[in-house]
Order: sequence, then C-alpha cells, then structure tokens
Amino acid sequence: MKAWVFALLAALPITALPCIAHAQLQVTPSPATSPVLGTTIRGSSATTFSISTAGAVTRTSGNAIRLSSASVTTPTISIGCGFLNVSGLCALRSVRVTIVPVSGSGPASIVKLRVGSLSGASYSGSAPAESSAITFDLQPLGLFGTATFKLGMDVQLAAGATSGAKVYDYQVTATFL
Repeated sequence: MKAWVFALLAALPITALPCIAHAQLQVTPSPATSPVLGTTIRGSSATTFSISTAGAVTRTSGNAIRLSSASVTTPTISIGCGFLNVSGLCALRSVRVTIVPVSGSGPASIVKLRVGSLSGASYSGSAPAESSAITFDLQPLGLFGTATFKLGMDVQLAAGATSGAKVYDYQVTATFL
C-alpha cells in the first residue's frame, strides 16, 4: 500500500506540468464591440472623432457631423487567468498587453488608442502613452487576479464617407513574459 501511495505522489508533479504549460490568459472586452458613434453625415475632408476613456465624443478635425451629442459606451478590458488556471503562473509571471487597430475596408478606422486608469494590477514601468498601437507590461496579476481598464480611441472617417453608422475594430492580446 505504501509503495502505491508513493508511486502516486511521485507521478503527481509530472502530470501537473502540462497544466502549467498550457495556462492561458483570458482577455474579455465588455461590451465586445467598439464604441458606436451613431449616425454621421459625410464631410468633404477626413474627420476624426476622439472618444475619451469615459465615453465623451469630440470632433477634433474635419467637417463630418455626428448627429448625437451623447456619450458612448467605451470597452472595459479585463485580463485574468480565469477560475480553472490555478497553476500559479499569474502569481509569478508578468503580462505583456498589446492593443492594435484592426484594419478593414470600411471608411472608418482607429488612428489612436488610449488606456484609462488600471485597476487590479500595476504597470511594470510607466502607464502607456496614447499611440496608434499600444504595448505595455503588467506586474504579475496574482492567483485569480484580474486587471481592468477602459479603452478610448480616436476614430477617423474618410473624406466623403457615406452617411450612417460606421464599423471599426481593435484587438487586445495578453501573453506571459
């Protein structure tokens, strides 16, 4: 009986290793889509609308018109290990976060991204500056930890873009360092 228990205990760390190697970070935007500017009326020049991390929308250049003056819902990005990843990687390893616009064939595109205040984690270094693509590192999240932040952006509409609602997107990836 003792030999069987010893053999089981000796094999346990070996069988647990694949779980550690396959631990993944979960990136969850809420809402899952980019902020909706609403109906816009075409302008004769390219027009940029700035969306703050709080959701306020301001036209910063161009002459297209946004019919609504209401704020929009900006994405809250959550990064965590999830309930099933108890391997300890989040407690030990830093996380690299990359946010990039997804280029599409439509008349709207993200030209600048900005990260709002971070909760549930700390930056490794300073907070990221506004940019067309953002990469920053977080200190280890801790077991069952989750980092969250709001995502703001500048959206540019092409000159002469047809009136109506526009679609544009971004991608967030998180990897262990």
